[in-house]
Amino acid sequence: MKIRTSRKAFTLIELMVVISIIALLASIALPALLRARETARSAQCQANLKNIGIALHDFAVSDPSGRFCTGASDYSRDGAMDEYGWVADIVNSGRGNMNESLCPSNPLKGSEKLNDLLGKDTADTKDGAPASRLLKGIAGKADWNGISGGGGSTFAGTAVNTPARAELVSRYFLEGGYNTNYAASWHLVRGGLKFAKPAKGSSDLLTDFSAGSHKGLGGSTGPLRSSVMDKSRISSSNVGFIGDAGPGDVDEAVLGDALYFGDDRVLFARGNETERQFIPAGDFLTEAFNDGPAYWDGTTGDEGVRLIGHGENVLANRLCEKGSPTTSGCAAPSTTTGVYMQDTRDWFAVHSQGCNILMADGSVKVFADRNNDGFLNPGFPVADDLSESTYLQIGYTDSEIEMSRDEFFAGIFLDDSVFKGTFED
Repeated sequence: MKIRTSRKAFTLIELMVVISIIALLASIALPALLRARETARSAQCQANLKNIGIALHDFAVSDPSGRFCTGASDYSRDGAMDEYGWVADIVNSGRGNMNESLCPSNPLKGSEKLNDLLGKDTADTKDGAPASRLLKGIAGKADWNGISGGGGSTFAGTAVNTPARAELVSRYFLEGGYNTNYAASWHLVRGGLKFAKPAKGSSDLLTDFSAGSHKGLGGSTGPLRSSVMDKSRISSSNVGFIGDAGPGDVDEAVLGDALYFGDDRVLFARGNETERQFIPAGDFLTEAFNDGPAYWDGTTGDEGVRLIGHGENVLANRLCEKGSPTTSGCAAPSTTTGVYMQDTRDWFAVHSQGCNILMADGSVKVFADRNNDGFLNPGFPVADDLSESTYLQIGYTDSEIEMSRDEFFAGIFLDDSVFKGTFED
């Protein structure tokens, strides 16, 4: 006699209910997981920036003139990127490998100046870069471990746009740490404007730029010095140094050749090494540093943010930044006011909460991108009725101030010496 036993099993309806519950729980948990992951990445980014701040202050202590760095990490403007610039300063002093300290939230993993090293972009001696600086480091060598193409007045020489050149950049600059996806402030790497000598009795300060624009070393006073920052009326907690970098201009910031070595790109081997993949060709790259003083040009049909030019009078900035009794504060920068403000469009809101920026006092501030255009407007009066194509050219999409004056100094003058008057005979 057979004894029948009942077998318990899920019905189709029960199975569908269980699957639905699991899907519901997953939909609830996934956003929280993504938020937690981004929070961790942002925390790592802030830690990176704080370490950079320590390194910059250490450099200032050891530098004879008290500079926080030797300039921007920009080959054509500042010289060999393994010898000059804040990135090289940190690497060469043993304070860090900047390629291992990239912002983890930023999908762009290198500076647009990598194209300079590949010989794919920008002319040498741009904005008055000293010729001697272009011949330093690897840039000045005729070859490097058998890879030719250095020397002369150009980095790429006669062997541009080749796998050999890309392997050199991969091995030496990326693996060696001379790469970053953070952008410097104009104040850090340029300090201040270079002026022409005013006439006797004049109260005007006219920008000179005789050896290059204010974006270059020739048109500026050079990297910011600790003596200037220590005595400045501006709090060091309000002066930006380094921040999350935005994508560069399309004609400069698309990587021209893949940066890797191994497999089919091992032109000289180093034992039993494995393949290293850094950045694929066609990837976007980041800006190197902010462009400095600029104003809003509201000319109909040609609206945009324009950089300060040769011979422009900065008297209005002196008055408002000094806090003259006759002024209530700096007006919005425009062609009609003669007031200038820092162009901050090389920083970008790569984090969900905004953009992390290292300040001169070593702290890290988070600036929120309230209008979701990716950029942080310090006060440019951008019109709100322009075309989408115009906004793509401008970057800022409205006039909302996202870097308030009590949190960020967007003026020109950190060195109070510019406020010297004409009260002497």
